[in-house]
Amino acid sequence: MAISASTVGLPEDKTYIAHHFNCPTCCAAGLSGGKQARCADGQQLWETYLQAFDAQHDRRPRAHIEPLSSPSTTP
Repeated sequence: MAISASTVGLPEDKTYIAHHFNCPTCCAAGLSGGKQARCADGQQLWETYLQAFDAQHDRRPRAHIEPLSSPSTTP
């Protein structure tokens, strides 16, 4: 998952990014496309970030709502 511009400013985003760019393991994991694991601390921070992301962006599909039709004007 890429960093979303809409999560910038969240404390979880700031905390994860501060760790990520100072941790060679997490930097490599971010570039590996899921082939390399984050360090233990980085994995915990990443999971916390994802929870914050999910809470901010309700990912449940929204119900399709049909528009109301105009009342009939014929007698």
